[in-house]
Amino acid sequence: MADTRNPGTIMGEKVIAARIQLAREHLDRLRAILKEPGRWISVWFLAYALLGAVSSGLLPILLPLMIVTLTHHLSWVAYVMGGFNLGLLTSPLWGGVADSKHLHRPIFFGGFLVLLMALAAMPFLPGILTWSGLSLLAGAGTSAVATMASLFIVEFDPQNEWEPRLGWLQTFNGGGQVGGLLLAGIFVSNFKVGLICAALALIPAIWLGAKGLPTAARHHGWAAEVGDRMRRDLDWRFLANFGRPELLGGGLLRFSHHLSLHGARRLGDVLHTRFGRFLLSWFAVAFGVAAFFAYFPVAMQKAYSVAPALTSSVYAMTAAVALVLYSMGGQLSGRFGAGRVYRWSLMLRFLGFGLLLLVFFLPIPRTLIALAGFVLIIIAWPLQSISGTTLTARLTPFSQGEAMGLFNASGAVATVMGTFLAGPLVHLIGYPSLSALALVGILLGWLMGHGLQASDAAPARPDDLLAQKAQS
Repeated sequence: MADTRNPGTIMGEKVIAARIQLAREHLDRLRAILKEPGRWISVWFLAYALLGAVSSGLLPILLPLMIVTLTHHLSWVAYVMGGFNLGLLTSPLWGGVADSKHLHRPIFFGGFLVLLMALAAMPFLPGILTWSGLSLLAGAGTSAVATMASLFIVEFDPQNEWEPRLGWLQTFNGGGQVGGLLLAGIFVSNFKVGLICAALALIPAIWLGAKGLPTAARHHGWAAEVGDRMRRDLDWRFLANFGRPELLGGGLLRFSHHLSLHGARRLGDVLHTRFGRFLLSWFAVAFGVAAFFAYFPVAMQKAYSVAPALTSSVYAMTAAVALVLYSMGGQLSGRFGAGRVYRWSLMLRFLGFGLLLLVFFLPIPRTLIALAGFVLIIIAWPLQSISGTTLTARLTPFSQGEAMGLFNASGAVATVMGTFLAGPLVHLIGYPSLSALALVGILLGWLMGHGLQASDAAPARPDDLLAQKAQS
C-alpha cells in the first residue's frame, strides 16, 4: 500500500528519526567517555588524593601560620619548611630500597605512619629544632608514599597502561591539593585542630591503601630495576600532559621517582650546551621563588592584608583552573616552541612578583593588587612545567631518563636552598625581600633561557657534545 502522507510530513519524520539516532550516538559516546577512567583508576588512588590534600594543601598553609602565631619568629618558618623540602629529597633512597629489597608496601604504609605521627606531634612539641625535625620526617614520609605509589603501578600493571594510570594518579593528587587548600581556609583560626585533623585524614588513607594495593611486589632481577625501566620507558610527552600540584617552591612531588641524582655525573658534560643553560635557568627560577612559597600565607596576611582563609581559597580556585591549562600549554609549546612558552611563563611570574613588590613603594591598594599578582604566579605554573619538561627531552644530549633526573634534581635542590635562605632575608630585610629575590631569580632564568629552542630547533645530539669538547 502506497504511503499517502504528505511528502513534507515524511521528510520531517526522517529528520526527527535522524536526530534521535544522533542523540543516541552522542549519549553512547558520553557513556564511553565516563566509563573510560574506570579502566585506569584503582581504589588506592584515593589514598594518594588524601596525601595531596595534606602535604600540598593543608601543610603549606597551616604550618607557616602556626609557627609565626606561636613564636613570632619569622625566620623559623624558613627552617621548618626547609626541613620539609629536604625530606622530599629522600625519594631516590626509597626507590633504591624498594628496587633492591622489594619492600614496597612497608615503605608505602610506613610513609603514611611517619607523616601521621609527625603532624600529630607538631602542635604539642614547639621549638625550632623539634619542628624542623618533625617537618623533615613529614617530608620524608610524603616522599616515601609518592615514590611507592608510582612504583606500584609499574610493578603490577602492563607497560602500555603505565601512562594513563600514572596520569590519573597525579590528577587525584592535584584534586586532593585543591580540597586541602579549601579545608585550610576553615582551620586557619585553629592550627592545632587543623594539624590533628590532617593527621586523622591519613587513617582512611592507610585503610584505602590496605584495601586496594597489591599484596606483594613482583620480583625483578638486579639488571632490570624498576627505576631504570621507568626512566627508560616512560614517554616524556606524557609527563607534560597532566596536572602536577604546585607544591611550595614548584612541585617537588611531580614524578618523584625521577628525582634521581644518578645523572649528576653528566652535569659537567652538559654545562656548555643549551641543555646545561636550561638547567641553570630552571635552577635560578626555582631558587628565586622558593622563599616566597615558604612564607606565602604569612606574607599575604602580614604584608598585604589578605586573610589566610582568602589566600587558601584563591589558591584552591586558581590551582583548580590551572589543572585544565596543561593541555593548552602543550598546544602552545607545539605551535610556538617550548623555548618561547617557557620564557612567556617566566614573564607571567615576573609580572606577578612585580605586582607584589610594587605595592611597597606606591600608594595603591595592596590587597587586590597582591591577589592579582598571586593568581598570575600560580596560573603561570602549567606553562612553565610543560615547556620545561619538553625542553628537557628535546635538548638533552643523552638519555631522556637521565635528563629528567637532572631536571627534577636541579629544581628540588634549588628549592631547598632558596627556602633556607628565606629565613635570614625576612629577618634582616622583611617581606619585600621575598618578591625581590623571586624577581632576580626569574630575570636570571629568563636571560639564560634566551635562544634555548626555536619552534623548529632540533634536539642536541651526543655528536654535538663531542664536537664541542674537541673545540674546547
